[in-house]
Amino acid sequence: MNYSYVMGVNHIDRLKKCNFDIKVYGSNYGIVFPNKDISIFEDYICDSLKNGFWNEYLGKEKVFIFKFVDGSIKRYVLCNDNEDEILKLCCEFANTNFESIDKMLRNNEFYASTYYKED
Repeated sequence: MNYSYVMGVNHIDRLKKCNFDIKVYGSNYGIVFPNKDISIFEDYICDSLKNGFWNEYLGKEKVFIFKFVDGSIKRYVLCNDNEDEILKLCCEFANTNFESIDKMLRNNEFYASTYYKED
């Protein structure tokens, strides 16, 4: 399974129609979906994510999709070689200073109760 805490999107009903498991967190969403739906999810994120936001989903891989202010998109699969670059982008986009990607993700209520639950 894959887990994503989604914010900065419109038209969440598109994923509801595809039977994604969606939990509402205020104006954000916790979404759970199987590997077979990764392409549907990524297409939705690339299309619906507002400029200046990013999204990640955690599963077999940790995938980060950044949508820059100009609308350009950059996708990363987290690894040792790009961890610093991803952390820098997360800090810039959120206008805050995250200590690490791992701590940032573990401090998220949705990920703590789903993805990291069995740690």
